[in-house]
Amino acid sequence: MNGKFVCFLVLLSGLIGCDTNEKPVFPVYPVKGTVKYADGKPLTDGWIEFTSQAGETKGRNSNSKIDKDGSFEMETFARGKGAYAGPVTAVISEPASEFDPETGGVKNSGVKVLEKYKNYETSGLKFDIDKKDNTLNIIIDRK
Repeated sequence: MNGKFVCFLVLLSGLIGCDTNEKPVFPVYPVKGTVKYADGKPLTDGWIEFTSQAGETKGRNSNSKIDKDGSFEMETFARGKGAYAGPVTAVISEPASEFDPETGGVKNSGVKVLEKYKNYETSGLKFDIDKKDNTLNIIIDRK
């Protein structure tokens, strides 16, 4: 091998992994559960999102689609399935409207969520995520 190429490889290997802008990596913990109305019927579609209120992870989010049986399993963008430990505030939103190719219009799921649950300031949905498997059974008002 040519000496300049070897020097280049040594220099390159020293630079790999030397990111001076490294951000701390915080673990996430499994969070699953259900969203039901006070009458016991499940919220059959929509989204749930948590935002961490804990020190170093404050403002980091996790979210999940809500399935037809009301079940969900939280996931973060960068860390995979789970949510950050500590206190979180949650919001719940209706599913997005979809294009209906049969009619050419908008297809709406018919699922309605009270406005108060769509805002972190008014939802009243606060939970503590433990450093273990977490199961939450969330009850919301229909009216």
